Amino acid sequence: MMEKNSFYIINELIYNLYSYESIEVFTKHFLPGIKLLIPYSYASLLLCREPKPAEPAEELLFHPPICYPAYFEEAEQEYLRSIRDDHLLWILHASESQVIRESDLIEEENRLNSPLYVRCYRKFNIFDTLQYTIVYQQKMLGVLTLFRTKIDGAFSDDDMFYLRSLGLHLNAVVHRLCAFPSRTWETERLIGELRIQYQLTGREEQILTFLYDYRNNNEIAEALGISEHTLQKHLQNIFRKMHISSKWELLRLTRSHSYSSQ
Repeated sequence: MMEKNSFYIINELIYNLYSYESIEVFTKHFLPGIKLLIPYSYASLLLCREPKPAEPAEELLFHPPICYPAYFEEAEQEYLRSIRDDHLLWILHASESQVIRESDLIEEENRLNSPLYVRCYRKFNIFDTLQYTIVYQQKMLGVLTLFRTKIDGAFSDDDMFYLRSLGLHLNAVVHRLCAFPSRTWETERLIGELRIQYQLTGREEQILTFLYDYRNNNEIAEALGISEHTLQKHLQNIFRKMHISSKWELLRLTRSHSYSSQ
């Protein structure tokens, strides 16, 4: 049974996940935040990228690693240079998200003496890793990895359960942040002005921003982790405050507001 304190932390992490508006903000707050639920020594997020013209299309390619603490990037940069030596690389080609505890798959002696471990992780005294593959609609988006040292010990079954509990939300949020990167300063300014003028709540401001990106109701509800019924209630409140009757009128209003502010 989940402890009450862990339940509160998970709820807080999920609530905060849907408020992040850029990968930078997400990693700045989520990576330290998850440490309250699953203690670790180091964490990294590897996000997939599209291949360049000269690169093989069938291989998984990654952006530069995002690490906490930042100096752990040294290990992950070395890992990316040696990635073809990773015996667990097959995990990253799965069409569904998985939680993998490395100590379950490879015996300690083999794990801690492998060439990959010696090159990348021995300097940091890594003992065990817990990986979550971030997959959205069968598309691999990246992998979140938590690392523990020998002093920390191996990850527990509870740790795996907690990470799996966050997974569905993590998939949706990373998809949103990668597919719809942070807005321009001008757009942020406009949305802020509309929020003040029409006294919108924080949630209504989020929905307005999604509408400004031409997101449909299903996408907005999924990104915010709410039902379409709840979304409709928020939309009705927004329309009432702004004296309009549809989201198309809303978009026309925001566009005209943008021109009048220039």
